[in-house]
Amino acid sequence: MRKITKNEVDNKLRLLSKKWIIINNILFAKYTFKSFDEAFDFMKIVSEKCKELNHHPKWTNVYNRIDVELFTHDIGGLSNLDFELASFMDLSFLPYYQ
Repeated sequence: MRKITKNEVDNKLRLLSKKWIIINNILFAKYTFKSFDEAFDFMKIVSEKCKELNHHPKWTNVYNRIDVELFTHDIGGLSNLDFELASFMDLSFLPYYQ
């Protein structure tokens, strides 16, 4: 696995929902749901993908909101895995979109 270049990051970021931004070389998004139950269901769905990819986000859940940070610690930067997981999160959020 390798760190992706700034140009690659910019190109991949354009393919994600507008929720995603880069802060200090970390991919960051906020998802808001109608309820805690919806937020927790989303986390359960995403956690299965995390296990499959062996790649895990830093995320926090406060009631109906989930804040997500993606960064590949092994390489000290962003990788394709970060964007693959972000894309999966966007797709998984569609049924909950408000």
